[in-house]
Amino acid sequence: MSLMDHLEWKAEQILEQLQRGYSIPALSQGYEVPEEHLEKCVLRWRQKYGE
Repeated sequence: MSLMDHLEWKAEQILEQLQRGYSIPALSQGYEVPEEHLEKCVLRWRQKYGE
């Protein structure tokens, strides 16, 4: 499973965690992905899921 696939199935969970106050650096560390990669994914997900 690629990094993108791994994160994609967690997209809604990650967006919810951000709404609850988690930071990109904390989530990046927790999901073991680079911050800049997670930031790009979050921007895309917010457009996709209307967040």
